[in-house]
Amino acid sequence: MKLQKKLRETLYRLRTEGGSPGRVAAAVGLGVFIGCSPFWGFHIILCLFIARLLRLNRVLTALASHISFPGFSLLVLWAEVEIGRWLRSAPLLSVHSFRADDLWHLLWWRQFGFDVVVGSFVLGPVLAVAFAVPTYWIALRRSREPERNALLEEAAFCYLGTGLLNWEFVRGKLRHDPVYFHLLRPGVLPLKPGGHLLDLGCGRGIVFALLLAARGRAERGEYPAVWGSPPPALRFYGIEERAKAVAVACQALGADAHIEADDLCTAPLPPADAVLLLDVLHYLPAAAQEALLARIAATLAPGGLLLLRDADAAGGWRFTATRLQERLSALARRHWRQRFHYRSRGAWSRLLENLDFEVMDDEPMGKGTPFANVLLTARKR
Repeated sequence: MKLQKKLRETLYRLRTEGGSPGRVAAAVGLGVFIGCSPFWGFHIILCLFIARLLRLNRVLTALASHISFPGFSLLVLWAEVEIGRWLRSAPLLSVHSFRADDLWHLLWWRQFGFDVVVGSFVLGPVLAVAFAVPTYWIALRRSREPERNALLEEAAFCYLGTGLLNWEFVRGKLRHDPVYFHLLRPGVLPLKPGGHLLDLGCGRGIVFALLLAARGRAERGEYPAVWGSPPPALRFYGIEERAKAVAVACQALGADAHIEADDLCTAPLPPADAVLLLDVLHYLPAAAQEALLARIAATLAPGGLLLLRDADAAGGWRFTATRLQERLSALARRHWRQRFHYRSRGAWSRLLENLDFEVMDDEPMGKGTPFANVLLTARKR
């Protein structure tokens, strides 16, 4: 276990080193350039050695070198050969010229080697710049919010002990899904200290990890005053039907949250002052959606909050993107027959109002993504 922990910590340091925008872009550009070079079989070694020498992110450099993955590498090789032949004024190749005799003649080392080497020193820098420039732009945008990035990194760090894949997943969700940081805004969770927050379909407990990190940074005086005050110390309860996700959440959060593995349609719901239902309902049939919301209304204290995020079926092309993403995710999980039931923003609001909720706000919650998500904030009358 100690060896495994040290290995994980080493990989974490490799993954997070060289984090400035310029160094991140340089790491990607270097990896792409090496991936285009003809030193097949030595790409990873060259990436690790040169990136360490230049103090760049070695993992990012190695990943970028996989531009020469099987299939695409043939296209890169063909382009390099064509560039080399063009520079030495040789006739360009065509598909019809790839007969057995001509191909054997092409692979003759001196001719082939010259074309590939020269072509790689032309194509490599071009592709390196093409990948490095957008990488720099993305990294620069992130660097403009150092306090936010520090908070998200702290929230994700507790998942490192559960495995690098879980850490990377949580890190990506916190960075790219706007709903998490939105929950920290003053007034979104106006609960008193000691209030009960119930997250149904909580997954790995990412919301709890973020709220705990925000509380910790506020206690240390590292929470920006312009953000207002983070939500107070709450009692966290979660229900998730996937046992593996529950195990990850329990290991990451420890005694700071109580999370159970159970079916949302049948699990008893503990009393709560606020309930989160994020990207859950569309997996349930219409009748099950209504039954679950009725049970939530029964378990909420008077004046309690329900925050429901789901797809807006009237969201146009964004809703089409949402449906496609959900279908692909279901296929990746081997849920071949997964069915979904979506509603429009207005239909969600009417459903809540019929269950004695007052819909206080509904706002798009897909900023920065192509998805038609909407977050409804409702109060029990």
